[in-house]
Amino acid sequence: MKTTVPAASDARAEIAHLVRTTPPLPSWIFSWEGWDRYVRTEFNPPDLLDCAPADVEVDEDDPRVDYHRHLLMIDTAFLKDCLLRARGTFGVNGNRYEGLLDMVIDGPAGTGKTYLLRLIGRELQRRVEKHFSDRVPVVHITVPHDPENELNWIWEIASFLALTPEPKSEAEARQLRRIPDLSLPVRAVLERKQTRLLLVDDIQRVSPGQLGPILHYFDYLRTRLGITTIFCGTGATDIVHAARKGCDRRDDALWTAHQRLQPGATTAELRAAVAKEQNVRSLLPVTWVDPLPYSDDQGPFLAVLKGFEKNLRMRKLSKDVLTRHVQYLHDRTGGYFLYLSQLICGAAVAAILDGTEDVTLEHLQAIRIGREEILPSR
Repeated sequence: MKTTVPAASDARAEIAHLVRTTPPLPSWIFSWEGWDRYVRTEFNPPDLLDCAPADVEVDEDDPRVDYHRHLLMIDTAFLKDCLLRARGTFGVNGNRYEGLLDMVIDGPAGTGKTYLLRLIGRELQRRVEKHFSDRVPVVHITVPHDPENELNWIWEIASFLALTPEPKSEAEARQLRRIPDLSLPVRAVLERKQTRLLLVDDIQRVSPGQLGPILHYFDYLRTRLGITTIFCGTGATDIVHAARKGCDRRDDALWTAHQRLQPGATTAELRAAVAKEQNVRSLLPVTWVDPLPYSDDQGPFLAVLKGFEKNLRMRKLSKDVLTRHVQYLHDRTGGYFLYLSQLICGAAVAAILDGTEDVTLEHLQAIRIGREEILPSR
């Protein structure tokens, strides 16, 4: 059957809409019910006509207060390009029987890696659901609290799929129970529901030695069921690569390969050839998510501030309410999405509750987000 490929302009428009309407992240997102709700919800800005009138005191239940507590991620060219590249990888993986590639999302904490990971999963599921309504195209897990045991990883997948037995009472919950092997029911559900993507977050909480054994299970899912895994976390590139080298005995394989390829080579020449291969930092495609830089023209950071300004819903907003403080905001946040979002959301909520209806420098200065203690320059 021929596959229809959307025009690049159509794909970018679809992705832009997805980024603008992605809802806040519910704490129960690591279950199919919660994830499905996350995928289907479009969180749009409230209409001022539906909120309390201007002369009425606003309380915590005002829809604008709830909205400004979790402003939407900004529709940036970087996010759209990441989603297009991910779509290309899935397009290749979906039309071949071997040689499928997993992916890695890496970067400092607070830059938006988890958001991008979930945005990729949300985009894929929405595309699948345009044609099928009975599938579970995406499974989203986090590193288990005890990553030493392979069964704990499988339990995370089983929990997402609602396959784990719940304790019948508090007394039973307090008892130490041996974790059952749910690998067969997990495989059966993944196969029947035609899962295509496994999102694994918080890779920074696992060591290469702990990750190595479960990589072979993920290999099995990829080979048997065609499931692509995306590893996400600070340092994920090095962790996954080191785990891969250890569990696959890659250095030994490289040595024997070069012995065959260069039968007359000296030991020093063989070591040089192997060292050249070892310089490769990652065997998987990596998407780096970094803090937004500050340049002379303020570049992407200024564009993000303009996006936040567009999303604000207040009655007396000043012109360039955020962009006029661009230097201050970058100094406070370092260009990290986590801190920038916390700062703007906190100031916006305060401005609504105190009746100012405008974000001032005083509002921004009153919000504590961390990063306040700066080491003295040497």
